[in-house]
Amino acid sequence: MRKKRKNLWKIIKGIRKQSICMQQRLIVYWCVVILTLFSAAVLLMSILGVIPGMDLKVGEMLSAQQKNTVSAMTEQTDIMMARSISLSEEITKELSQYLTANGKAFSDLNDNPQLIMDLEATLYSSLRSALDVKYCSGVFVILNATVNTETEYADTSRMGIYLRLSDLKAVNTSKQHVVFFRGNAYIARAEQVQLHNRWNLEFDTSALSGYEQIMKFKGNRLAESCLWTDRLKLKDTWEDVQLLYVPVLDSTGKVRGLCGMEMSNLYFRLSYPMVEGSCGNMVTVVAPMDEKGKIYLDKAMFGDTKETHLSPTGTMTVKNGKHYNTYSAAFRKYIGRHELLGLKSCNGMPLAVLTLISEANYEKLTADNRRDWIIGTLLFLILLLVVSVSMSRRFVKPILRSLKALQEDTLTDENLSGISEVDSLVDFMQTKRNTEKLENGGIPPNIEEMLEAFALRVETLTPAERTVLAIPFYTRLWKTTGGALTSEAIGMDEAQNDLTENGVEAVWDGSVSQNYATFEKDNSTYQIWLEDAQSIAEKVKLIPKYNLAGLAQWKLGFENSSIWQTISDNLQ
Repeated sequence: MRKKRKNLWKIIKGIRKQSICMQQRLIVYWCVVILTLFSAAVLLMSILGVIPGMDLKVGEMLSAQQKNTVSAMTEQTDIMMARSISLSEEITKELSQYLTANGKAFSDLNDNPQLIMDLEATLYSSLRSALDVKYCSGVFVILNATVNTETEYADTSRMGIYLRLSDLKAVNTSKQHVVFFRGNAYIARAEQVQLHNRWNLEFDTSALSGYEQIMKFKGNRLAESCLWTDRLKLKDTWEDVQLLYVPVLDSTGKVRGLCGMEMSNLYFRLSYPMVEGSCGNMVTVVAPMDEKGKIYLDKAMFGDTKETHLSPTGTMTVKNGKHYNTYSAAFRKYIGRHELLGLKSCNGMPLAVLTLISEANYEKLTADNRRDWIIGTLLFLILLLVVSVSMSRRFVKPILRSLKALQEDTLTDENLSGISEVDSLVDFMQTKRNTEKLENGGIPPNIEEMLEAFALRVETLTPAERTVLAIPFYTRLWKTTGGALTSEAIGMDEAQNDLTENGVEAVWDGSVSQNYATFEKDNSTYQIWLEDAQSIAEKVKLIPKYNLAGLAQWKLGFENSSIWQTISDNLQ
């Protein structure tokens, strides 16, 4: 009985060792389970915002759009300022030449309609050329003189010319319709330019914010004088505009008026249309911003704002965020980014460029995205469940078929499971059934023979297959001083550094398959047999040569960075 128990134990051990095929199948199923749980966890974290999703995406999209908008706007404003400065210099020259040619002083322009008309006719060509730049919707010049100083409005009525583009449908087109908004009507007829339906002879400076400010300019550098107005209502029209002022100087450097360019809100809207993005439509705004971060929408210029419900009135506050900022107006919130422009405004506040998305629209898109993720997750889990059930049935079905055949005593090679472990067990049980019945607790010879043969399978491993090769990562540095021998363990890199510092080159010793070196230092003799890539490679080659089970190393931290590649290459 003791012998039988011993043999049975050997059988059990053998079955355990022979169960690798079953383990392979179980590994597949566990991998499916782990991947399912991992996928569900990743999806859940993404939905909850633990993993950056939509927020990061919309932040990157806003940053890209903001960069493009700022670049385009900087180019536009730079060209407008450069052309306005050039226009001011041209007007200064033409004004000086005109007054000198007619023997007049600047003050003689007052109450002299003919002299004013002739001067405006002289200045017309320069203004028309400036309008062809295609970066503005209008151009103007205002001089500090009036046709009649006795009128009720003489203090705010000033001569000049104002040319505007009308019927705008697109910007930067080859043909634009120019109208005469301010100036002498005879010049418009002579130049075959249509009068604006709200034409007036002179400017009303009371409606021009910043006029008095620009007239007080002192200095010679016109580049420092460029001044931008807030959005203002163009008198007698339904249009909002933003104006750029540059002072006009006479030959003595005295301010005699101003000139500049107009950017109507319609032109701005056409220049900066709404950009459709995957996270919502983006709108461009240029607005004054105070030191506290308050944005004044009633003074701002707006690009296309359809579907964003962005009101051109009131103020807006900003709350900085990680991926984007939140902008709160009276009744709505927006997300976006902003950047200050290096422009001087009449109100003293810097102008900020904003790229905005309606928070309500973004939240709807986020909710839709979250819903899609949830639906996708559920479908994915259902698919995995179906696959798991199918695989389980496929795995269990042949086992059940073999067991049923065993029970019905109809077992043949055709209804075996195809799993070696199960088939061995079924065959054993079938053989046992066909043997003679046990008498007095004994085992029939044929069964005993089978058990012994089965148990012998455990002993099939060779000694080599049970052996693991142990290799060192360290080297001992031997030191002989006055007949006394000592040593210390050092790593590969330290050993090589010692040889380099002492100017010693190791020599390969084929008898021990190691590089050997010796040197004298401080009345001592040093010897070292190196463990390096060459010696380790020779050792590793013994594993396939003798069919060894594997490799062990001691100890971590003593190796150099390349030794693992050496081991890998020689295990192939």
